[in-house]
Amino acid sequence: MLIDTHTHLGGFQAIEELAGVMRTRNDVASWRTKYPEIFERMQREEPSDNSAALLEAMDKNGVDVAVVQPTVGISNEFISAIAKRHPGRFVPLATATGWPWAPDPLAPLPDASVPVHVAGIADRAVNELGFAGIGETNTQILTAHVDPRLVAADFAPLMDVLAPRHLPIQLPTGWTQFPGNLHYQDPMWVDELAARHPGVPIILTKMGRSIQRYFDSCLTVALRNRNVYLDVVGTSADHLRTALNALGPDRIMFGTDWSYTWRYLTAPDDVHSTAMRIVEAAKVTKDEAAGIFERTARTVFAIG
Repeated sequence: MLIDTHTHLGGFQAIEELAGVMRTRNDVASWRTKYPEIFERMQREEPSDNSAALLEAMDKNGVDVAVVQPTVGISNEFISAIAKRHPGRFVPLATATGWPWAPDPLAPLPDASVPVHVAGIADRAVNELGFAGIGETNTQILTAHVDPRLVAADFAPLMDVLAPRHLPIQLPTGWTQFPGNLHYQDPMWVDELAARHPGVPIILTKMGRSIQRYFDSCLTVALRNRNVYLDVVGTSADHLRTALNALGPDRIMFGTDWSYTWRYLTAPDDVHSTAMRIVEAAKVTKDEAAGIFERTARTVFAIG
């Protein structure tokens, strides 16, 4: 079985106009600033269901199950409704912090009420709507602190929702195409969070996105905390091989980051082919491949 642990469902009509110009990874990374009129239009549109396109890509590339989550402009309810229509193919993750279109410079900084509010969103998502955990989390929405001890304290109500059932949370690393949160995407601060909540699986997505500085932080935190996992999105074969040698295959998962922007890259640079090339170039053994493609994800997301 092949499980893709990192996809984002939902799209917008406006972004489809850029399908022909999303040719390289740089095109995707910079589209928001190159086409600001498209970005502005999207913010006024209702999201569209692009699950048929994801299923088509999954079938084409031999993916049996996708872990799906919201992205900018997409709600938990939107993801929940789609996942319920495809229970054998989609495993849903919720967002507890949301991803705003752009940070509001005049908005007040998060205060003591925000962690409790975020925990309430997470509680409803996992205990009422049936989500399998929390997807990539926008830390700057949750806390105004930079001291890891204070950041971890603000995370505590959210982590306490996940801990009883050992449900996972994803924290992004490296760069992002959307504004905000970049400071927290160097995950050295996660060491404090992981140590305080050893029963919650924490996935550092993108493994630093091929940037050595961020990868070193990912690996350092994962070495110290057995509840920390990595995915292969955007990493390099060298970084994957280093992580496998240090952590083993039961701490690393396959993922593509398929979304309403990344989906437009075409072969051989589409997200599925790229992720598979990374794994192949790392010269994985049969057991390592089994861990990356299926075994670890089954354990972390309780699949099957």
